[in-house]
Amino acid sequence: MLRSPPTRRVGLAAQRGLTLIELLVTVTLLGLLLLAVMPNVTEWLRSAEVRNAAESIVNGIQKARAEAVRRNRTVLFSLVSTPAGMPGQLSSTCALSATSASWVVSLASPEGKCDVAPSETAAPQTLEKHAQGDGARNAVVTMLAADCTSAAATSQIKFDSLGRPTTDVTALRCLKVTHATGSATTIRVVVDAGGGVRSCLPDLTATGDPRRC
Repeated sequence: MLRSPPTRRVGLAAQRGLTLIELLVTVTLLGLLLLAVMPNVTEWLRSAEVRNAAESIVNGIQKARAEAVRRNRTVLFSLVSTPAGMPGQLSSTCALSATSASWVVSLASPEGKCDVAPSETAAPQTLEKHAQGDGARNAVVTMLAADCTSAAATSQIKFDSLGRPTTDVTALRCLKVTHATGSATTIRVVVDAGGGVRSCLPDLTATGDPRRC
């Protein structure tokens, strides 16, 4: 005689799952949680764009200085314009810019030649270049004088074989990076008289904080 397989008993809670009311409550709580954290996430993303732009500029200046010492010759760091509608790219129409986070490290002026691939021989003898892309799309650069208080129009710095700024080019000495919305962290990039470069936070007031300008 065949026997039917034994039936498994499942608890009542496992059978019924979530009720409609429980599901609505869960969705509502998740929505409220997202609304609560959204302003902080937005602010973090904006500050990340500012940090990306500032770090890129610092790295570019350090690259130019290191190459000048290594090659025992002058090397130029230039801030250049980014073509409209072309984030992450540099075109042949580029010009020197005191408001852009795009840059070129080269042996000669990169004006009008930003699209030339890095080369030891082809003008402008580009060593490295960086275009302001999606990671810093809304970052805004403002050039400042050496005292970091008054405005300036310079967009280049040339280093000699000892890693010091030369005098034949009005040297970039200070700039600040902000966000287009004006609501994110402000970062300042400072180049000292000896060619050393650092970034700092001008809005910090705590004495002893190494990030303070």
